[in-house]
Amino acid sequence: MATDVKRKRTYNASLRQEQAQMTRSRIIDGARRLLTKGTYSSVTMEDIAREAGVSYQTVYAVFGTKLRLAQEIVLVGFHFEGLEELNDELRQSSDPEVWLRGSAQISRRIYETCADLLRFMEQSGDPELLARYHENEELRLTQEGFLPAALDASGRLQVGMTQAEILAVIWALTGSDTYSRLVFERGWTPSRYEEWLGASLISLLLKPLQL
Repeated sequence: MATDVKRKRTYNASLRQEQAQMTRSRIIDGARRLLTKGTYSSVTMEDIAREAGVSYQTVYAVFGTKLRLAQEIVLVGFHFEGLEELNDELRQSSDPEVWLRGSAQISRRIYETCADLLRFMEQSGDPELLARYHENEELRLTQEGFLPAALDASGRLQVGMTQAEILAVIWALTGSDTYSRLVFERGWTPSRYEEWLGASLISLLLKPLQL
C-alpha cells in the first residue's frame, strides 16, 4: 500500500511540473506576440495574461516583472540549429560567391526565427534589452570577421576596397533592419530576401568572373 502511495505522489509531481512548463510556455508565446507587435511600455502584464489565457497573478508568480519576462522571451527565442555546420561548410569552400551567398542564407535563417525579437529589443527603450541588442550587433562583427581577409585573398575583390570597408558593407546589409524592412514592411518572402542579399553582396564586393 505504501508503494502505491509513493507512485501516485511521483506521478502527481511530474504532472504538476509538466503543467507548470506548459503555463510558462503559454505566457512566453503570448507575451512575444504582443511585445513584438506593440511597444514595451504600452503592453501590460494584464494584457499578456489575457493573451496567454491565464490570470495576471499567474504571470507575476512565474516571472515577477515584465522585464524578466521580456528577457526570458529573448533567451528562449535565440535558438538556432545547424548554423555551426553551415559555417564550417562555407569555410571549406574556395569560392567567394559561395561565402557571400552562405552569409545571406545564415542571415535568413537567423532572422526568420528572431527578427521580431531584435526589433523589439532595439525599440524597447529598456537599457538592459538595448544592451543585449548591441551585444548581438558586436557578435555579428566577430562572426563575419573571417570574410574580409578571405575575400581579399581570393583575387575577386572590387578594386580599392579595404578589409574594414568589406566588413562594414557585410555588417550593414546583413543586419536585422534590412530583413525587417523588406520582409515585414514590404512583404518579401524570406527566400526572396536571401536571394537578393546574396546577389547584392556579390555585386558590391566582387569583380565579375573573367571568361
